[in-house]
Amino acid sequence: MKKILLFALLLITTLTTQAQIKFEEGYIIKKGNERMSCWIKNLDWRNNPKEIEYKREENGTVETANWSNLKEFGFTNQKVKFISAWIKLDRSSEKQNSLSRSSEPVYSEEGQFLRVLVQGDASLYLFEDENSYKFFYSYNGSEIEPLIFKSYLEGTEIRANEEYKNQLYTNLKCEAITRDLLRATRYRDNDLIALFEKYNTCKNPSEAATTFKQEIVRKSALHLSARIGLNTTSASFDSNSKNFGEPYVDFGNKMTFRIGAELEYILPLYGNKWSLILEPSFQSYKSEIVQDGYTHSLDYKSLDIPVGVRYYMHLNDKSALFINGIFSYNIDLGSKLVYTVYKQPTEVNVDPVYNFGIGAGFRFLERFSFELRYATNRSLVNTQTQYDSKYNTTSFILGYRLF
Repeated sequence: MKKILLFALLLITTLTTQAQIKFEEGYIIKKGNERMSCWIKNLDWRNNPKEIEYKREENGTVETANWSNLKEFGFTNQKVKFISAWIKLDRSSEKQNSLSRSSEPVYSEEGQFLRVLVQGDASLYLFEDENSYKFFYSYNGSEIEPLIFKSYLEGTEIRANEEYKNQLYTNLKCEAITRDLLRATRYRDNDLIALFEKYNTCKNPSEAATTFKQEIVRKSALHLSARIGLNTTSASFDSNSKNFGEPYVDFGNKMTFRIGAELEYILPLYGNKWSLILEPSFQSYKSEIVQDGYTHSLDYKSLDIPVGVRYYMHLNDKSALFINGIFSYNIDLGSKLVYTVYKQPTEVNVDPVYNFGIGAGFRFLERFSFELRYATNRSLVNTQTQYDSKYNTTSFILGYRLF
């Protein structure tokens, strides 16, 4: 079974380059205003890209471009758009333990792609990477400027330079844009998008501004699935003292049933390819053997609580390959282990320890899935150093997504 699982993981890895990220129909505009339809590798950028990969035809050669040779790019069937710009960017940290004691932004001039959030008489843009989350704007044909916001320390208190409110009040003149409205406008995408939409509607009621979504819309971020399956389990027990008459006991391979549920949270990153999983399940194993005239038995029952990370490689909108990495905490449910030495049956305290697992599977028709999973060795007698035990499981799991 290990070889089967390893083969499945190798197969999925081989397919990754074709399945994990799709080239989608879009366009680019070069610096000379040449517009070209093409196929763009969609990474569902959480951070603003430094470059993009595209193909002139769906099956064509992959080319790359960056802010210096592109003016704009976007997707045909999605409201996602980036423009290139030379900007003044303040990279001052907003992390509490790294705040500056100066309220003034520290600018560097950089060429970057900016995500377009609102386009109209006044336009709103976003730059985001691992360390920065900054908004920019333009109005009535002006150059793109930063909206100034900076957290800083004054003594032991955290304060904020909210100059962006004065910028907007000064430059977006309209009856709808009041001081009270600006006081309530936070330096957040939803607040600023709503304000820019209000301004554009006020200035030009007959022509609504274009609002671009920031990420690919997900149907749902949280899913619950029923999970059933079969385990192939091997177990053994031994004494570490190695005294004469203390045998090694192989309880053998057993096919057992498992049942559980899975709670999955899809992370809003990289095209919904990463998720966190929690999968409580009930498992059991029972074996009794006679060895050299002595009877040994194991009746193991546990509630396993695996938590882990899943990575999807989408084949299309309704199917995907996936791989898992899990950590499993195991709760004993009244298990019993009897080890017989010199005709004296000894009931050994069962105290399982955590273990790890890897899995590979396939989800199809959105709701159905199957997975092959291998769990590393689990010691059943963790606190008793005089004994050693092994418990290994390979599982075949079927799943049905309830929502």
